[in-house]
This record gives sequence, structure tokens and C-alpha cells, in this order.
Amino acid sequence: MTVTWAHFATFQLLWFAAVFGAAGGSPWLGPLALVPHLALHFAGVPRCERRRELAALAVAGAAGALLDAGLHAVGVTNYPRGAMILGVLPPPWIVALWIGFAGLPRYSLAWLRGRTAAAVLFGAVGGPLSYWGGVRAGATGWSDPEWVSVVGLGVEYAVVTPLLLAWMPRRKA
Repeated sequence: MTVTWAHFATFQLLWFAAVFGAAGGSPWLGPLALVPHLALHFAGVPRCERRRELAALAVAGAAGALLDAGLHAVGVTNYPRGAMILGVLPPPWIVALWIGFAGLPRYSLAWLRGRTAAAVLFGAVGGPLSYWGGVRAGATGWSDPEWVSVVGLGVEYAVVTPLLLAWMPRRKA
């Protein structure tokens, strides 16, 4: 139980470091904050499962980055000019957030496993709220019109959240 709360807390610290770092011109602060979050994450993963867990986090991070690249390409997300990696991939702080988010099903979001409707609702509301926080902090911006971002991100996270819960490795009891 202690790891669950600590994992949740370090993810929140990761989010704040990533978003406020990006807003302040330090987009690499998020990836740096990912390091202690992953250290805590892997402390709770049995040694024999760590390679599989690392691969799953890497795949989920890459998939999230590609999804966000697609949303950006069609105008759903709005990152500052020059923030995209190679002009097409989301900024490094977004990739760090995807990797951190992908680890939540093992600990703090485990209660949503098997509750598909709740996971869909959680994602549909939580994704746009998280992005809204990034907009308010100045790390990113809304599309024009704003509802396009809200709906697009809501759909993205409504689909991704239950998929991550079903796909990511489970914590052994």
C-alpha cells in the first residue's frame, strides 16, 4: 500500500516538473523527473519481471508519443513552435508523461482493472483535465476552437486508459 501512495506522489511530481519545466523553457526537466519515479516503480517490480516491465513501458511511451503526434498533426494538440522532436514527435516532457502514465496501472490505477466503464470515464475526463493544467501553466495551448482539443483528448484517453489497464503487467499480490 505504501508503494502505491508513493508511486502516485512521484507521478504527480513528475507531472508538475514536466509541465512547469516546459512552461519555463526546460523541457528536459520532465524526463529528469521520470528517473526517480521509475526508480520507485521498479523497486516494487520483482526482479524476474523487470525486463518485461521496461519493454511494456517503452512500448506504451512510444505509442503515446505516436498518438499525440497524430493529434498534433490534425490540430488537436498545440505545442509551442520548435517544441516538437524532429518537427513531428511530441516534446520530451510529453513522452516522459506517457511513460509515467503507463506505469500507473501497476499501482495507483490498479483499482480500475476490470471496471471498463469507470476507466473510460476516468480517461475521458482526466486526459483533458491534465492537458488543461498544461495550458494554464503555459506549457501548451488549445487548438482553435478549444472544444476540438477537449473532445480529441477525451477520446484518446477514454480509449488508452482501459487498454493500458488491460495490457500493462499486473502487480503480484
